[in-house]
Formats: sequence, structure tokens, C-alpha cells
Amino acid sequence: MLSLLMLDVRTLAFVSSLGGFLMAVTMAGIYFAGLRNRASLAWSAAGLAMGLGYLVGHLLQTVPVPMPAWQAGALANALIGLSYGLILVGVQYYLAYRPWIIPVVVLTLLGLLSSFLFPELRDSLRLRIMVLSGWYIVMLAGAGWLLWRAYRPGMRFYYRAAALVLFAYAGFLLLRMTYAVFSAALTTSFVQDPLQLANFLLSMMFSFSITMALAVMLFREKQVELQQLAQRDPLTGMNNRLSLEQFSRQAMEQARLGGLPLSIMLFDLDHFKQINDRFGHQAGDALLKVVAGRLEQVKRASDTSFRFGGEEFLVLLPGAKAEQAGEVAERYRQILSEEPISLSAETVMLTASFGVVEWDGQESWDDLLGRADKALYQAKHGGRDRVVS
Repeated sequence: MLSLLMLDVRTLAFVSSLGGFLMAVTMAGIYFAGLRNRASLAWSAAGLAMGLGYLVGHLLQTVPVPMPAWQAGALANALIGLSYGLILVGVQYYLAYRPWIIPVVVLTLLGLLSSFLFPELRDSLRLRIMVLSGWYIVMLAGAGWLLWRAYRPGMRFYYRAAALVLFAYAGFLLLRMTYAVFSAALTTSFVQDPLQLANFLLSMMFSFSITMALAVMLFREKQVELQQLAQRDPLTGMNNRLSLEQFSRQAMEQARLGGLPLSIMLFDLDHFKQINDRFGHQAGDALLKVVAGRLEQVKRASDTSFRFGGEEFLVLLPGAKAEQAGEVAERYRQILSEEPISLSAETVMLTASFGVVEWDGQESWDDLLGRADKALYQAKHGGRDRVVS
């Protein structure tokens, strides 16, 4: 405690302002570096408001300012409150919620005008701390709650890390608000009081911590997006062969642990090369998109489809025995063969050959895929437009 009391609150306020400006520069840099998300701009503005707020507080105690001290204090508090509101707005932008821009601006103006309209707030530090801390807590805890509840594949840890930073500082502000009611030492915001010193110290730590947490979250999201793009077929939007290893391993592990069946369906479009040669590759690409779209209509919600290569496709069917998987394959075969497809002002009838197999619970993925390939081969050489299981 003695070492804490040796710290100078004016210096801590100045360092806190630097933390805010660092947040502003970092988030602006991230935006202009290519991660053009409105959230980055909102967080940059939050850092700027935070930096200015603490800088006004620092200047208030170190140099003459061209306004009464209570007005400068009201401006500083309003800017800090605005920064927390903009953090919430940035989170709302980031998670695709409607941002509370107008409420945040209104609260900021009310916070600024309150000291002018209510002399009690101007004269009582305790009352100011209670009112302002309540405002700050709502903004920070709200942003933390949105991040804590959010879910995107590969992002939950990073969301919750940022949420914990917000919750931790909101928790301290709640403690400070409670302490203000009982402390007789609080007469000025810059008094050498342990909790006031802790407030400036933790505000400095908060500005650096939230900047790091949000920056890491943004870069991690970009990494996840790139990974997802690498696992998607750009033509059909289906999973590609690169992603199949991960999905197949997970499906086999879940089937093994749950004692459930697992089947795969491998199919190939019949005479696709002839269609390409006759109508051109653009028409062939359009045909593949139609195939992918029709497959989405037939496959179960639990199934995962892949463009295996060229005109060959594969579907993972967890929980399905060979008979059930064969029924899915037969429905899809009928949809393909019975509904003509328009290409270049002509219609073509498309068929496909299917190989369906069920995992025996012991064999490797390569062995299972080999059996599916043999079944597909039998369907091809048995006359095409059929399902072999």
C-alpha cells in the first residue's frame, strides 16, 4: 500500500492519456492496414476520447487552464465516458448489432451538462463518482456481455479474453463507487487516496490491455477467415478436398466415441467432359454450381458435402448406416436425372454414378475412401446413373 501511495496521480493520469492515444493509433492503423471494419474506427475514436479525457485531467492539475476547474473536470469525465460508450459501439459494429450511437452521444452530453445543471454534482465528489461510475459500468459491462455471449468458430477464446478485461475494469469501478460512499478522504479526484491512486493505475492498465485484446481479436478473426477461405471451393462454395481431412477425422472420432454409424457417399457426374467440350467451360462451371445447389436441398442438416475434385463430390453422413446413406444417394440421383438443366439456350439431362459405403469402425480413412471409390467404379461400369453400396 505504501508503494502505491508513492505514485503520483498526475503522472498516472498522463500515462493513461498515452494509453488512450496508443489505442487510437493502433486501431486506426489496423483499419488502414486493410482490416476495414467500422469497429476499428469506433475503437480508434474511443482511444482518442480516452486520451483527451485523461490529458485534460492531467493538465488541470499541472498547468493553468482557460476555464474553471470544475468545467475542465466535467469535460474530462464526459470524454472518458464517451470512450467507454464508443468501445460498446465498436463491439456492436463488430458483432453486427445495431450500434447505440445516439444513446452514447446523448449520455455524453448529459454527462457534460450535468455539472452545469446540478450544483450538487459539481460540489460532491462522492455523488459524481456514483453517477459517473454507473454510466461507465453500463457501457463496459454491456460491451463485455455481448462479447462473452458471441460465438464464431475459432473465436470464442478471444472474445472472452476481451470480455474479461472489460468485466474486470467494470468490477473495479463498482468497487470504487461503493468505496466513495464511505470514504471521508475523498475531496478531490487527485487526492492521495489508495483507491483513487488505484483508479488511475488501473485505468492505465485497462487502456493498454483492451487495446491488446481487441487488436489480437481482429487479427485472429482475419486468420480464421483466411483458413475458412482455404477450405472452401471458390466455384461452388462447398468444402474442398483440403478440408476433408479435418472433417473426416472429427466424424470418425465422434462415431467411435458415440458408437454411431458413419457412411460416405462418393459420386461422379456422368459424361461431364462431353458437356464441357460441347458447351464450354463456363457452362460446365454453371452446371457444377447447380449440382452443388441441388445437393444442399437433399442432404440432411448433419451431413457435410465436399467438392472432391473436378466433377466428383463426396458427402459425409454421420449417424447413417449404408442403407440410409443409399436412400439419400438415390433421392439425389433422381433429382439430377429427372430435372433438366438449361445451358446456353439448350437443356441437358444430367446423371451421376454413386458409391456408398459404411465405416466398419476400425479401418482408416484411406481404406474407407478406397471402398467408396471401388463402389463408384462399379456404378460407372455397371451402366452409370445408379447407386452401388
